[in-house]
Amino acid sequence: MNRHAARRAGQRLALWLPVMAMAALLLALNLWAARNLGRLDLTAQRLYSLAPESIEVARQIDRPVEVTWFYDLRNKSMVDALELLRQYERANPLIRVRGVDPALRPAEAREAGIQFAGSAVLASEARRMTINGGTETDFTNALIRIGQRGAQTVCFTQGHREAALDSLTSLDDQEEHDGDENLVARVEVHEQHGMAMARNALQTLGFATRGVNAGSLAQALPQCAVVVAAGPRTPFGDGDAQALRDWTLAGGKALLLLEPDAPHGLDALLGDFGIARPPGALADPASHYRNDPGSPAVSDYTRHKMTRGLPQSFFPGAAGLEPAGDSLPRGVAVTPLAQTSDQALLPGRPAARYALMVLATRNAQAAGADGSARPALLVAGDSDFATNRHFATLGNGALFTNAISLLAGEDALLAIRPRHYESRKVELTNRQMRAVFWTSTVALPLLALMAGLLIWWRRR
Repeated sequence: MNRHAARRAGQRLALWLPVMAMAALLLALNLWAARNLGRLDLTAQRLYSLAPESIEVARQIDRPVEVTWFYDLRNKSMVDALELLRQYERANPLIRVRGVDPALRPAEAREAGIQFAGSAVLASEARRMTINGGTETDFTNALIRIGQRGAQTVCFTQGHREAALDSLTSLDDQEEHDGDENLVARVEVHEQHGMAMARNALQTLGFATRGVNAGSLAQALPQCAVVVAAGPRTPFGDGDAQALRDWTLAGGKALLLLEPDAPHGLDALLGDFGIARPPGALADPASHYRNDPGSPAVSDYTRHKMTRGLPQSFFPGAAGLEPAGDSLPRGVAVTPLAQTSDQALLPGRPAARYALMVLATRNAQAAGADGSARPALLVAGDSDFATNRHFATLGNGALFTNAISLLAGEDALLAIRPRHYESRKVELTNRQMRAVFWTSTVALPLLALMAGLLIWWRRR
């Protein structure tokens, strides 16, 4: 009996030993591959891989940069961010990366001025920089910034009923308005129609931002790399309008986001760059967002480095733009970047194609060797696409940040955009939903039932 039991145990051991050996081999191979071959990124947005532009930025670092990533070991996204930083380190030996958990090394975190996990400290020679966030965009643009002498400033004009720059951060104190029934509505409008998300995106890309109040534009312009007028609904004063005009003609860069029929007082500036804005709001029955013809949508952009690879964008309540035609000033080139379909309508006009965003340049004969002229003025027929309500939808935010990067001459930033986890969803029309219902709920089960009955009948 004992001999028989021992024989059976030996047979079982002989059966399982190869399986256990194979499992151990696969485990060892997996551990070796994880440490030496990296990881295979199968996500749709390539969340765990560096873009070629980020690798190029890392390779251009010409002096030692030490990156200390303060992260929580229990947080998967922060651990993934450390692995992302390791890819920069592999691209350039001058970049040294360390991971520190503030909970395990609180003294080192306090010395670096870090209170919470999710921050990185970059040091290069005498320069030191702290960033909050662990995305590729954060890291890449931090490397760009630490290699620059100073950040360029984007100035937003204020005082002409533009979109509020401080929305989402400087809301009313609710404790002081207990009896105000309209506070929630006012705060919601303040949030949706503000520019805080656009401002935060620019700061992530390495730009400094500031608001410039009416009457002080002339004094602020020398410190501005780009001036943004985000939907003025009351006219600029003569002094500010003339100061902006003179500064732009002298080589400054301005981005005008204009609303239909809203008085802005910048007609002389538009005339200098050969841009006309016909009255009325556009309606595009052939290409619009969802079921609103008043929100023209653009997916087929003009071939230009600013719009390369952009997803669809849309402009809620937009004005049409067009070149001034025969009255176009000498030496001025106007390039439409985003256009409607050829069925777009303006009040009192036949269907035609209109521009939604144009790039205007002066002195085109002074273009570079590649034929591209230095940009001077970008005009969009809408400002709502860049506000908090629509900034994160489709390609609206990327379109705005690309416009600023182009005007500021930061072409390296054009292809580096924040990448996020996406919940893929499909929006179906009523007809498509009915087709899916009848196919999946009725036709397929009925077909399976009929096949089963047929097989049963034949076997019977």
